[in-house]
Amino acid sequence: MKHVLKLTVLFCVALAGAAAASPLVFVTDDELAAARARVENSAWAGEVRDSLVAQAGALAAAPLEIPRKGGQWTHWYSCSDDGARLKAKSPTEHVCTLCGKVYSGSPYDEVYITGIHSKWLRGLEPLGWAYALEPKPEYAKRARDILLEYASFYETLPLHDVHNKKGSAKARLYAQTLDESVTLCHIAVGYALMRGDACFSAGDRAAIESGLIRPMCATIQANDRGISNWQTWHNAGVGCAGYVLGDEALVDWALNGKSGLHFQLENSVLPTGLWYEEAVGYHWYSLRALVYLLEAAQRAGEDVYANPVVKKLFDAPVRQLRPNLTFPALHDSDSSSILSHRGMYEVAFKRFGDPVYAAFIQKRDSAEALFWGADDVPEPQPLRLASSSGEGEGLAVLRDEAGETALYLDYGPGRAGHNHPAKLGIVLWAHGNERLVDPGRLPYGNPMHREWFTQTVAHNTVVVSEASHKRTGGRLIAFAAGDNYALVRAECDTAYKENSVKLDRTVFMRDGLIVDVFRCAGPEGSTYDLPLHFRGKVENLPAGEPIPPFSKATAYRAMKNVRRLTQPLRGFDVVTGEDSRIGVQAFDSGEAYTAEGPSATPGEIVPLVLRRQHGDGALFVTVYDLEPARERECEVDAGETVTARVGDAVVTATASDTRLDIGGQNIALER
Repeated sequence: MKHVLKLTVLFCVALAGAAAASPLVFVTDDELAAARARVENSAWAGEVRDSLVAQAGALAAAPLEIPRKGGQWTHWYSCSDDGARLKAKSPTEHVCTLCGKVYSGSPYDEVYITGIHSKWLRGLEPLGWAYALEPKPEYAKRARDILLEYASFYETLPLHDVHNKKGSAKARLYAQTLDESVTLCHIAVGYALMRGDACFSAGDRAAIESGLIRPMCATIQANDRGISNWQTWHNAGVGCAGYVLGDEALVDWALNGKSGLHFQLENSVLPTGLWYEEAVGYHWYSLRALVYLLEAAQRAGEDVYANPVVKKLFDAPVRQLRPNLTFPALHDSDSSSILSHRGMYEVAFKRFGDPVYAAFIQKRDSAEALFWGADDVPEPQPLRLASSSGEGEGLAVLRDEAGETALYLDYGPGRAGHNHPAKLGIVLWAHGNERLVDPGRLPYGNPMHREWFTQTVAHNTVVVSEASHKRTGGRLIAFAAGDNYALVRAECDTAYKENSVKLDRTVFMRDGLIVDVFRCAGPEGSTYDLPLHFRGKVENLPAGEPIPPFSKATAYRAMKNVRRLTQPLRGFDVVTGEDSRIGVQAFDSGEAYTAEGPSATPGEIVPLVLRRQHGDGALFVTVYDLEPARERECEVDAGETVTARVGDAVVTATASDTRLDIGGQNIALER
């Protein structure tokens, strides 16, 4: 209740002040003057201005052709053969960018319509920013014409979902209220910046607001998603519209409602500050929505940035960075660079002044930098990333002393739909690239996404009896890190029905060597597979023979060129280029296979080595030598007790305990 009372007072004050000035909502008069000064005095700001003006000019000059039809889900728009995106040759011809296969009809033609709606409506934001810098009448007139046209037919469009049915996600312009919300944010920014132009009559504004903006809010508000990235965008769209319209009820719904902004900050963020879906791609997606709403609220007097959770949202991803400032494609994420999100860090640096953020905004090339950023950004300090256990989000990151290697072990909560069911999976970055590969994702409408990318066998973890894990959480058992070592142990006993299987993984990194001990226990007669997916060429394998697909399981059938090794697997190399070679040693017995699997990069084939054991339990012990040409001491004894000696370090792992001794000194392992 205290938020409601506070908001009511502040909102009335904001509206009273706005009545006497231009109510731009997303930029104050002082900020606008500062942005114009930057354009005159800074080369980077002039380049941002030029980019915005070019976008605005193109939108203003293009023929205004708007289909009076609803669009469809963009995740349908990929090739079912290779996963590549499609490109429109015409409104009814959609061509695979890799193999050239042509698609037509539904849903592809409707996705093309989605693109047209996004072109015009999402283009209103850069059009508005360009107008704010150079208030050319043609920009405002084009915005007026776009908005009036959509207002004339929006409510006549049938509600529909991604299957053209009247599901809970139904929308009008798009197939999801999610997409309607994203677009409404762009509309709100552009409309707020241009509605004061003389070309907008009072009747025009009334028609736009009653025929488009308010009906879009009603469509969105009908779909309460609770804890959700969807609802975060719902709140942003409705809240931004509310601030623009001066509608206290809409703003109150977005900030203080049942699933509003304050609810999301309290319930949708893990203790570390990561978005609850554990996929960094959805962290960015949700944070983008929050920034829209936070910036509008700030200028109305509601300082949500004061909530400490907000800063943690900007801090959390930094822990996951690879040495080249990119992120692994864990769960439903694409591999991306933190630098591609620098616009949001412009906002974060302005609001919090944290010098760490300066490393991500040395290139200033966004509207956020120009209108919402700081005047000056200091030279960044070296970014020093340490090993960490991240227990709140269930992701351990082991790093070497030089900051060149990073290994990720995922034992997270696993409660969200965008979480891949592959508990205790690992990903390895070394020699400047990903070496143990996570599959990432394809567009969700592509059948290959379900058949391979979200299946456990596509990840670097154990599969039992060829069945994928349930979505579930694991537990951190032990963690330790020092100047030249890091160790993590985690377990999960809920990945299979009736909690019938226990998975237990210990990983130790030291001196360019990684020791991986994976214990499994399950019902008698179980089959245990440990697939390892590599980027690079696998060399020096024992002899093998081609065999047909060795499983009827859907995911296993996605593997190509399957070969059974006819001699015991002891070791092999993974090679990428002349100077990158990783040695892999296996210290266990059982069957072994090689194969190839799809990658999220269309056309890329990723080699894999799969080891298989049978019985009521299994033990897989693997050593990765990141510098196989270098002489070092490493011994492994794999029995009931696994003992690995790496130089003067000794790791001892039993079914119930892990111990680490370095130079005769026992290292305490913390949970």
